[in-house]
Amino acid sequence: MIKISTGVEGLDEMLGGGFPRGRVYLVSGGPGTGKTIFSLQYLMAAVERGEPGIYVTLEEPLSFIRENVDSFGWDLKQKELSKRLKLLDFYAVTFGEESFETKGRDSSEPSFSIIREVVNAVKAVRAEHVVIDPLTSIVIHEQRAGVKRYKIGEIFSELRKIGCTALFTSEITSSEGEFYMEEFLADGVIRLNKTIQDFDLIKTIRIEKMRGIKYDEQPRRYIIDERGFSVYHTEPVRV
Repeated sequence: MIKISTGVEGLDEMLGGGFPRGRVYLVSGGPGTGKTIFSLQYLMAAVERGEPGIYVTLEEPLSFIRENVDSFGWDLKQKELSKRLKLLDFYAVTFGEESFETKGRDSSEPSFSIIREVVNAVKAVRAEHVVIDPLTSIVIHEQRAGVKRYKIGEIFSELRKIGCTALFTSEITSSEGEFYMEEFLADGVIRLNKTIQDFDLIKTIRIEKMRGIKYDEQPRRYIIDERGFSVYHTEPVRV
């Protein structure tokens, strides 16, 4: 089994070396837990190793994301020019009852049209990594649980077929309803959480599942500073 670095200091140690290559991972958490920063840091580390990647944004304009990560020193434009990184902007501008439309794209079946464009982009740059931020936006308007499970399964399957390591973010956790299905279908799940303890904000990361490897199951504290996302993998969470 080949493992690849997550790009997150401390998390590789929790995973015994990193993510198994070629699988689908889910990073879930509430607002402000750092899902986008985590996913971009993972992708930037891969690109720095010479492994091309694709980043897909579904809920924020690409211009906002570029501004938000400037402070970490991730020069997205330079990496785009080097052909090692491709950014796809699927920021939704119009929402309907059953589907959403995106700028200049076919909205007859958004989940599959998006994945078709992602697959084409992967082939164009020979990408080894794909980040989709967030998965929630692709299937949020599908009310039928069976159809939703099918769509998520097909999306994951398409990315496995082309051999990419894929990382999705998710705004919804299993305690919040039927969207738990994406956690069952993913090969690994990382959960981010924020709590208040004795008037202090405590951010914790936990590996919910990771197929095929041994990993640290204990929640660990993490921080986001000017260097990005890092985990205190040897320290217990304060209780």
